[in-house]
Amino acid sequence: MKREKAVAVGNRAGVVEWANAAWSRITGYALDDAIAKPIGELLASAGIDLDVIDFVRGRFERGEPCEIELPLDPPGADRRWIHVAVESLRDRHGEVSHFAAIAWDVTAEQRSATSKARGPETPATLDLRRSIPLRRRATDLSALVRKRLEPPEPTGGLRTAFDLELPDGLPRVAIDRARVEEVVAGLVDGAAAAIGDEWGTISLNAGLAEGEAVFVSPTYPRNSLLRDLPAGGYVFLEIHDTGPPLDRSAIAALSGAERPDGASARVAELAAARALLRAHGGELRVDADAGFGTRVLLLFPGSPGTAAAG
Repeated sequence: MKREKAVAVGNRAGVVEWANAAWSRITGYALDDAIAKPIGELLASAGIDLDVIDFVRGRFERGEPCEIELPLDPPGADRRWIHVAVESLRDRHGEVSHFAAIAWDVTAEQRSATSKARGPETPATLDLRRSIPLRRRATDLSALVRKRLEPPEPTGGLRTAFDLELPDGLPRVAIDRARVEEVVAGLVDGAAAAIGDEWGTISLNAGLAEGEAVFVSPTYPRNSLLRDLPAGGYVFLEIHDTGPPLDRSAIAALSGAERPDGASARVAELAAARALLRAHGGELRVDADAGFGTRVLLLFPGSPGTAAAG
């Protein structure tokens, strides 16, 4: 499908110097609202979270590519979603001097995904959820993961490094500890197997996310809108590895069935993890890109007012 694409070019200060005519049609903002003005101000006026703006700015300043999907609320128009790819441009000295942003409308895909997600559940899905008895206990997710991974050496190969960002004080989550610990162990083992004997890193990050908000990953360049989630707070665990990426067809299969036919061991592990997350009222998201590896995001409903005790 051929898409119309908006293009904007700006300088290192973030000020837009040029944009094509499609910019207004796709974003809903007039060219006068963008040209000769900091693009961060426009995004902030559209309701984009400052953390997202800072993330994009940071990648641009470091000369790193970035792709992200954003909800926009242009004046006098309905909400729309756009996919934005930002590339850094360098001068003859190799210094980052400008950026190029290419954007296209993905509103139709968003609405289609939401419609499917909110449609009637099939008996197979309902039976699967009922088949997972849970013994829930209020749990500090960071502590649970640290218990499984410290020291992390036995999990990965000699060339596998671990980068842990597991803060204290996150809201407790009501989970079946034994089952979740087993799932996390399996996902980490799958990440280590993907890296194999090569040099690589497995990053585990925990934190807070909001339903229908943009998830900003500290390690993965393509962030995503947490669409199709009930409103409210979530405690997330992100597992990212730098090994060869999971095949896109496998990721598509995960969105269509709990246990895709003919799936690899890793995909079967992911499907089982997703079933468990859904049984907890949460969700699992997977993404992958060549050169950046695979990102698995586990989302557990959290209670913002219930901080985990040390």
